[in-house]
Amino acid sequence: MDLSNGSGGIDSSKLVEYFSTQFLKDLGQMAVLRDELAKRQGALSAVEDANKLRAEADAYAQTRKGETDINLAQAKEANAIAKALQASLDAREADLNTREGQLNKDTVALAKAVEAHKQAVADAEGALQNTEKALKIAQDKLAADQAALDARVKAFQDKVASINV
Repeated sequence: MDLSNGSGGIDSSKLVEYFSTQFLKDLGQMAVLRDELAKRQGALSAVEDANKLRAEADAYAQTRKGETDINLAQAKEANAIAKALQASLDAREADLNTREGQLNKDTVALAKAVEAHKQAVADAEGALQNTEKALKIAQDKLAADQAALDARVKAFQDKVASINV
């Protein structure tokens, strides 16, 4: 509503009419606009708060991402070391299994050789005892033959001694 009187001043009758008819409506609309403005400012402040929280969350996520990347790199390195160690252990296990198999074969061969040696020793001992018995018999025969020879020599000497007389 226009309150001017055409010469740049305020027309008082129009002002009174405005206060009596339009002012309360305008005041009500201003209160509604004020409430809407407050709501919008609240929404803007909520958006600002949300943006601030998002920025904080992004910064936190970047920090954690860096830590996660470091942890992932360390885990990959540890995994590579573990795989290399596993490969080394597998190779050592295969070598030990081969050596164990060879040891078992060697042990069996040694046991057979020991048994064969024991048998050879037992056979040699038996042969030695037989030879010893044969030697004893031969010694006894030699002693008997020696005694018989001595007796014959004595008899011959006695015979020769009796011829000279």
